[in-house]
Amino acid sequence: MDPATLALAMNVMNVLLPYVSKGAEEFASKVGEAAYEKTKALLSTLKEKWKGDKEASETLTRFEEKPERYQTVLTDILQEKLSQDKELASQVSRLLQEMGPALQVLQKMEEGKGVTGLKAKEVHHGTANVSQEIKKGENVTGAELDTIG
Repeated sequence: MDPATLALAMNVMNVLLPYVSKGAEEFASKVGEAAYEKTKALLSTLKEKWKGDKEASETLTRFEEKPERYQTVLTDILQEKLSQDKELASQVSRLLQEMGPALQVLQKMEEGKGVTGLKAKEVHHGTANVSQEIKKGENVTGAELDTIG
């Protein structure tokens, strides 16, 4: 799999997962109206492109209902479709770029020590999602990047 396609698919999933998991209102309150509208457009784009493909459209519907269960399957389909359909890849990429940053870091701990939870020098666009539930730990990191997007 092409690394750029894989990264694009992962970015799409990083945006869609909180959207379908949290519900529209909560998602909009956390990321703002503009990002909410772009995410809605992203989901609509996938639905429209895949309406003739039974497996892809049904998986997308199931993902909306049970995101954790169907996340892996949808990621696989998304990678396949993005590598085959350059127009879709371009549309999805454009929507993600228009979205801008949407960083979400959640750390629950009992203990910790050197914990990081995201350290970035530059954020150009895209999303980042770090989730750590430590219970003891030591020098845990959980993402340390020079550039996001």
